[in-house]
Amino acid sequence: MNRVSLPLYFRSILLILIFTLQGTGFVFSQNKIDSLLSALKTAKKDTNKVLLLNEICAAYFTQDKEKTIQYNAEALALAKELRFLNGEAKATNNLGILLQKNGDYDSSLVIQLKALDLYKQLKNKKGIAKTYGDICIVYWRKSEFAKALDMQLRALRLYEEIKDQKGIGYSYNMIGIIYKNLDKPDEALRYYLRSVDIRKYTDERGLASTYQNIGNVYKHKKNEDSAMYYYAHSLALHKKYGNVSSEAMVTSSMGDLKFEFRKFKEAKEYYLLCLNIDKDVVDSNTLATTYINIGNAYSALRDFKTGEEYINKGLGILNKLGDKEGVMSAYEMLAYLFQEAGNDKQALSYRIAYQEMKDSIMSNKEKQQIAELQTKYEVEKKDLELAKNKAEIEAKEKENFIKNSIIVSIIILVVLLAIIASVIYRKKQVEQKAILNEELSKQKDIRSKAVIEAEEKERIRIAKDLHDGVGQLLSAAKLNLSSLESKLKISDKEQDIALKNAMSLVDDSVKEVRTVSHNMMPNTLLKLGLASAVKEFITKIQGMPNLKVNLEIVGMDNRLEQEKETVLYRVIQEIVANIIKHAKASELTLQLIRDEKELSIIIEDNGVGFDTSKINSFEGIGLKNIISRIEFINGSVHFDSTQGKGTNVIVEVPVT
Repeated sequence: MNRVSLPLYFRSILLILIFTLQGTGFVFSQNKIDSLLSALKTAKKDTNKVLLLNEICAAYFTQDKEKTIQYNAEALALAKELRFLNGEAKATNNLGILLQKNGDYDSSLVIQLKALDLYKQLKNKKGIAKTYGDICIVYWRKSEFAKALDMQLRALRLYEEIKDQKGIGYSYNMIGIIYKNLDKPDEALRYYLRSVDIRKYTDERGLASTYQNIGNVYKHKKNEDSAMYYYAHSLALHKKYGNVSSEAMVTSSMGDLKFEFRKFKEAKEYYLLCLNIDKDVVDSNTLATTYINIGNAYSALRDFKTGEEYINKGLGILNKLGDKEGVMSAYEMLAYLFQEAGNDKQALSYRIAYQEMKDSIMSNKEKQQIAELQTKYEVEKKDLELAKNKAEIEAKEKENFIKNSIIVSIIILVVLLAIIASVIYRKKQVEQKAILNEELSKQKDIRSKAVIEAEEKERIRIAKDLHDGVGQLLSAAKLNLSSLESKLKISDKEQDIALKNAMSLVDDSVKEVRTVSHNMMPNTLLKLGLASAVKEFITKIQGMPNLKVNLEIVGMDNRLEQEKETVLYRVIQEIVANIIKHAKASELTLQLIRDEKELSIIIEDNGVGFDTSKINSFEGIGLKNIISRIEFINGSVHFDSTQGKGTNVIVEVPVT
């Protein structure tokens, strides 16, 4: 069966809530809201109260629509009364965002242009840049991509001018999304990676959405392992910050990935799981997308009736919102559904509707406008660099003119000689220090390797001694007791019971010795590798009461070096043992995800957690031993834990 790929809309629309909320900062806790409301009760009627009302409005954006409208109206009215332009600009901008989220795009555009004018009066470059970004979202929602790109490039230029790194990271991410909509995945990936380089230092919440976007690009490129790798990183960050709606979106993206690889049943389960969350926490647009995704999965499973019902639910929402690209994609899905169901007439009708909508969204003229805008941005940037170079050249020419004086030349010569001598001296110091550091590093590696090799040899020796020595002695004792039992005719009942208990204890001891010996050096690790050894290890602890254990292994088809496998197996043993002993957890999740360059091990529990800032002060050596072992194989380990909310451990090791 020839299956069309998921349309562009379904691969990108799930990101809208993530970048809208994270880009504008509308993520607040209930404690924060309570604190703001408490301050409002005693606030005086001045500009500070306007700022407070704007902040409360922003706090309610994702929680209560009516209160958002209420506090926005109060802020706007008071700002106008006090002639407080800064507060009025912010309130106007918030109102535009509210209208955009409700699907009233034309009204939102009018309001945002008013906010832009106010920020320009204030000469507030950051406010202007942010408003350009919000106008971009409106055009993006309307599928007017040329205008959306124009607005975001304007925002980017201002963010670069004022050196706002967080804003630059947001703009790069949004430009990537627009290029993804234009089916230019390589261009999108280029901007996403720029965003990652900035956001990993300035905006970890936003980084989660960019990771998901990169996962979508790799999904488009049919690279399942890389896509899952970035989705896993995105999901871990969303869980870290408690972004439930964002977790749902990543889950939906995973469903898309499974669909791409024709794993339709798994895709359907991901979509249905997403739907249970979507109804409570996300906007209508994303809910519509989820309905259509579910319908698409049912259609692929040849349940055409159920599939049509879900797609039409989504189409109804999208028609109300006026979302052209969403409607276009729904038409394409219905055309495919009826074609597979054998209803050629209905299929042709929806195919015609799809093509007409597609032609209206993306004309050749708009494509040309986008190319011109990108060229304009690059040319302007080069012009600025040329102007800067010209100014530097003129300054150097003036400096050279002054240096024509003989006295100045002599002074410069002396200074230069001093600088050269200093540079040579410093260079030698740096080289010596580098040599010393390299030697110390080598010695440290040698010592670490020797310690680990000694530990493993000792484990093997003890395991063999237990198995071949103590184990055989106990087995011999058991045989002798069995022989003695058959020869003795014990009439006393108590003596008979005592003899049987002794034999049972010897038998249990034999089993215990074998178990300890196997745990110290499992044959599976030596013969089959890390993945099989971990599966065997997890199987043994899955029977523990009050602890649910989940295991996921991706991309572990090939083995690692034996040294790395041994170290990683010991680290996993240590972490899981700590969870069982100390975490009081009811659920434990272990993921091994390998891509072309890196192996990631993610271990998560829902236990009591601990204060990660006190790792170095812990009396035990378990965590320090874990860190030193991972550093020995050039990897890194990160502990993320909050007391009462569980622990997340991420180990990353290069595999190339």
